[in-house]
Amino acid sequence: MMTPTHFSKKARGFTLAETLIGVAILGLIGTLSFGTFASAVHSQERAEAVSDKYHQIRQALLRMSREISQAFISEHRFCEDPRTDTLFVGQRASNGMRLDFTSFSHFKIGADQNESDQNELSYFVDTDPEDPQKMSLMRREQMRIDEEPEEGGLIQVLAENIAEVNFEFYDPREDRWEDEWDTEDRELKGRLPLFVKIELVVPNKGGKDEKFVTKTRIYLRESLLIPGTGFSRCTD
Repeated sequence: MMTPTHFSKKARGFTLAETLIGVAILGLIGTLSFGTFASAVHSQERAEAVSDKYHQIRQALLRMSREISQAFISEHRFCEDPRTDTLFVGQRASNGMRLDFTSFSHFKIGADQNESDQNELSYFVDTDPEDPQKMSLMRREQMRIDEEPEEGGLIQVLAENIAEVNFEFYDPREDRWEDEWDTEDRELKGRLPLFVKIELVVPNKGGKDEKFVTKTRIYLRESLLIPGTGFSRCTD
């Protein structure tokens, strides 16, 4: 038979000190676990941000390469009518360079719209319309070629947080890379470069800018002039 003294010793629970020590240990384990979890989530978010950034840059370079490769200039125009002028002009700008050109890269999305595959395109770096503290790569498209091939149309952000866009143009006739290209110049009139080098300069938090470079080929290098269409080469 158990005595009252023996029964009380067997049924005794934790003391206050033991309880406090247990709670402190559990709290420490919880803090360490939360810190590890928060660090993992933060690392994942940073990895996703870097992945999104590189994906956006790759897509921008891919699109620019495709559209530049379809650039053209044409003699199928009325010499006295500036509304039909085509061009390819790459020149220095405030944030690297600006490229304006006519292309066969327009996609007709809506049905029964009076559009073709011809368009005016521009690439340049300017202030982001949604964040004045940030610079972005802009793409301007005018769906119809008009008398102002370097203006008008819709301007959209092609890639965010871009410091500069630069171009180089390979002239096969001179066998060298040119810093600028203008089809209105006498030496370059009526022809396009064989290759175009595209460079995006991206600011980095570490202080050193990153550069992403690709090249594309232009297939219609000579000014279009199909015999029998009634057009002749303009002398301007």
